[in-house]
Order: sequence, then C-alpha cells, then structure tokens
Amino acid sequence: MTPTPPHVLLVDDDAAVLNLVKEALTHYGMVVHAFSEGHRALELLQSPEPPPFDLVISDINMDGMDGFDVINKVKTIQSNLPVVLMTGQATLEYAIRAMRLGASNLFQKPLAIREMVKAVFHLVEIHREMRLAVNGLKGLVKEERIFSFRSDELDIPSVVRHLTDRLVPLGFAEPHNVDVIAMAFHEALVNALEHGNLELDSTLKADLFSDQDPYQALRQERLADEKFAARKVTVRVDVVPDRFAVEITDEGPGFDTTRASAPVTDADVLARQCGRGLAMIQVVMHQVLFNARGNEIRMVLEKPVKK
Repeated sequence: MTPTPPHVLLVDDDAAVLNLVKEALTHYGMVVHAFSEGHRALELLQSPEPPPFDLVISDINMDGMDGFDVINKVKTIQSNLPVVLMTGQATLEYAIRAMRLGASNLFQKPLAIREMVKAVFHLVEIHREMRLAVNGLKGLVKEERIFSFRSDELDIPSVVRHLTDRLVPLGFAEPHNVDVIAMAFHEALVNALEHGNLELDSTLKADLFSDQDPYQALRQERLADEKFAARKVTVRVDVVPDRFAVEITDEGPGFDTTRASAPVTDADVLARQCGRGLAMIQVVMHQVLFNARGNEIRMVLEKPVKK
C-alpha cells in the first residue's frame, strides 16, 4: 500500500520564503498548504474536514498573528500536531520560548533547504510512528533497562532513541515536546562522556571560525587512550505508571554539584558556555538529582495528572 503523502501547513508572510519552502517540500512529495497569514491557516485547521496534517511550519516574526500565537492556537486545536518555527533572529531567548511552547524544532533563516527537508521528513516519520504506537504499551506496569558502554563505543544518538521511543505511548510526552526531552538526554550523555569520563574542560572550546579546536583535539586523543576509553557510561531506565526515570553514571572524578543546585529561572543562565547543558536539563525535567560525588545524574519525568 502506498503511504499517504505528508501534509504540511506552512505560514510565512514573506512571499519569497513561502514559495521557496513550498516548492522544496512539494518537490519531495509533500502536500503543502501555504498561507501568508496565520489566521487563514488556522481556519483551514479548524474546518469541519481538515487535511490530515502531519506538521505545521510557521515563521515567528509576522505582522498580526506571529509564530508564537500560531503554535499556541495549533496546540489548542490539535495538541499532538508537531509545530516547527522559522526565524531570522535565532536568539537563545527565542529558542527557549519556542521550546517551552512545545515547538519540535527551530529553523534559522536564511534556510538551509536540504537540511530543513531532511528534518521535516524525520519529524513526520517519528510522529507518525508515535501515533501508531500510542495504544501499544498501555498495559505496562514496570520496566527496567540497563545499558553500559565504553567511552569509545558510546553512540549517543542511538541511546537517545532508546530513551525516547516509549515516552509518547506511555504518556510521559507529547509528540510536540519529545524532541526537547531527547535534547536533554543528549546533553546528559555528552556531559557524562566528555566532562566525566574524558575530563574535558568546556573552556577549551574554540570559536566557531577558529582554524584549530583544542577541545575536539583533546577529545580524540583521550578516546584513543585506554585509560579514558575504557571508562564506562552506565544508563539505567526505571519506568512505572506515573514516573519515567533515567540515571546516567560515568567513571570520571565527578563535579561540584552545588553549581547545579539552584533552580533555573532566568534564560540568561542558558547562554553560558559552561554549565549550559545542565541548565537545559533542569528546564525540561520535572526532577533532577545528583549523587554526592557528582558523577551521576537522575532525571525524572512525571505523567501529567488528568483533570
């Protein structure tokens, strides 16, 4: 059976961008419903028989109804419909606000069309899979999973996929925010590998336009050194009906956890180069705990209470 082509609702008041994105997505087999005004796009979404939308793409900076208004309205109409935003002002403040509203991704203008198309297909695929799996795990009472990897064998994207594949079916996430949770798990694994086992200091990171990157050079050197490469990253997953907990332990010296004890309330904290990953994790998770040594993080998601 031929799969149904993805339906995308596209909103941008810049005619050039609107046509560029529409042509690119149409070229790759998507059905694009393009509008220059947010309220007209939402009228179609609210119509008696709307198209079977897989994704909404909206610019943020528009006259009248902006992208943040669009995402709020979309989540009211179809809470499980993923939304990605486009902006020419990709500040950290914008990214945090989009994340908190439930955006699945944020594309920066000028757009890298090839990468955008790949990202859109990826989002459509994972959200279709999630919709099919919603009823598959409702009877789960308890689950425990343990992974253990050498530093030089840890495939972080693969582990993140394992950690997030059941969040939506089990009710701990919605399709629109599972990518944000995946990002938090990714940050925790990177911290365990690079700052824990490999003992790398973030201050070594070079400027984007520098010819050399001391951080990456030392990373490769230590991955080739058995002393560091043999250290393990252990991931424990503990799931019960109302709690999804992930515990990540490294074999490094640990860190001073008092630096991460204060709750994150200011977006400026996330702009720091050092400690940004931990701050991001604290924004996303319901509970974040550390052991005394500082080489173990426990991240907890709680199931929303039904009213």
